[in-house]
Amino acid sequence: FWLDPGSNIGVVNGEYRSSWIVEPADGRLPYSEAGRAEMEAAVDAAWNNYDDPEVRSAAERCTVGYGSTGTPPMLNVLYNNHVQFYQTPEQVTILVEMNHNARIIRMNADHRAPELRQWLGDSVGHWDGDTLVVETTNFHPDISQRSSQAQRFYLQPDTLVEERFTRVADDTIFYEYTVTDPDIFTQPWRAEMPLWRAEGPIFEYACHEGNYSLPGILAGARREEAMAQSDNAGGGQ
Repeated sequence: FWLDPGSNIGVVNGEYRSSWIVEPADGRLPYSEAGRAEMEAAVDAAWNNYDDPEVRSAAERCTVGYGSTGTPPMLNVLYNNHVQFYQTPEQVTILVEMNHNARIIRMNADHRAPELRQWLGDSVGHWDGDTLVVETTNFHPDISQRSSQAQRFYLQPDTLVEERFTRVADDTIFYEYTVTDPDIFTQPWRAEMPLWRAEGPIFEYACHEGNYSLPGILAGARREEAMAQSDNAGGGQ
């Protein structure tokens, strides 16, 4: 009941799309062999390791929304897909409903030192005519693995993401992004998607309130370990 899968097929510029990705033309992420192996290892570590809360996903820890929602590229997921833009002469802030993340884009600025890894990356922007262009890199390593129920997605901390936001109608922003990382992809890949205006405010995404998923996952693993030890002890008598 809390999912919002939508009721329409994706449409970009009047065309139905089976993938947001337009380059490469097959609509698939162009992982290299080594890049795919790195992605699968990261996904396995995050989804099948129950020893430490800090190895679990950022979404389970209520820091950043799952599936690459709050951090670029911003992908749509199963619910809470609203974003809101705030603009001043010095910065643009994008408030993302999922986990209530606010990404601050510093206009006409340089990237900070790469040692400073931010949860949402380091975003700098400039105007190209009527298009807001944003470059983001220096992501926090804990959000390299951004998978969700329907996707396996992985970026490195120094991956470069370029976003372009263009207001094409009163109710539509044309959102384009290009992802560049020769360490894990065979080529830069580019995607397009529309951002449609929604009526009403964004409500608080109170991830922590009454959220027992992380302690429940860790407690369940400890229970399984205790049961296994008990069975082994019993079998040895």
